[in-house]
Amino acid sequence: MRIGIVASAHGYGHATRDAVLARTLQARGHRVTLFSMAPTTVLGDDLDVVPLAADVGLVQHDSRSEDLAATCQRLDAFRLDPAPLAGLERLVVDISPFALRVASEFGVPVVAMGNFDWAWIYAHYRELGDWAARFGQWQAPRRAVALAPGPGLVGFAEVVPGGLIARSATPVRVASRSVLACFGGFGMNALDAVLPELPGVTWVLAPPMPRLSRPDVLFIDDVPFPALVAGADALFTKPGYGVLAEATVAGTPIVYLDRGAFPEAPFLEAHLRARGDEKVAAEPGAIAAGLARLWSRPRPPARPGDDRETVADAVLRG
Repeated sequence: MRIGIVASAHGYGHATRDAVLARTLQARGHRVTLFSMAPTTVLGDDLDVVPLAADVGLVQHDSRSEDLAATCQRLDAFRLDPAPLAGLERLVVDISPFALRVASEFGVPVVAMGNFDWAWIYAHYRELGDWAARFGQWQAPRRAVALAPGPGLVGFAEVVPGGLIARSATPVRVASRSVLACFGGFGMNALDAVLPELPGVTWVLAPPMPRLSRPDVLFIDDVPFPALVAGADALFTKPGYGVLAEATVAGTPIVYLDRGAFPEAPFLEAHLRARGDEKVAAEPGAIAAGLARLWSRPRPPARPGDDRETVADAVLRG
């Protein structure tokens, strides 16, 4: 079949798991187009990718804060061009309400997929209540596949469990003891000020993170990101689906920062706590102490694979 996968433009976690699904469906003989604004450095260069901003999500100035006023402004101005989605035989939407709405123009089977839905997220913010109700109406007729971990999906005609999707790779170690700092598409303000200088520890950054001019920081742009995740002694990050899923498969421990009011965060933090990961304050001493606690005990067990085949089965059904 000619299948389209529409990735939310909010961060990179949607796009990376959608790239995994695209490759899984391609391996079954389907022709897959991924609609995403994520760069090739994140998605790889082996997929058919069409740039498409499918939604607004939440406007963020870094990975730990939301700008609700700017979000409302962008929502009022946003229009999704349905033309790129024409000619498909099946559509998977992760998890743009706008794409779910315009899909009805083509009369093709469409299924939503995600570990949360935007109607549920928006309902937590008074300023976005009207949009939450509108999104709920667009989502209500659709079948959905729920990924984990997360709060799950609500308000759909049918929800089936899918499980966890994560990129994986053979570990690549780039230093004798390394911590991979990763804050996704939104980055982190003043990162240099919070990274402690620790004897024998190398901080590793990779695209899309910016370079830092420090002798204890190594910038790697020629190793697949999942290989760096698997090869690191720890990750320093915020609760986000993509990096959490990849660390779960690799068995890499995490020190993580609070993500503020984002409603998905408590559900991801519950998964992190169950792994024995460490929540820390955004200051050097707290991060150093969190790493010491992580390294005083064994790594979390690596999970043997993910649920990509189960998810592929679910999105193809019906």
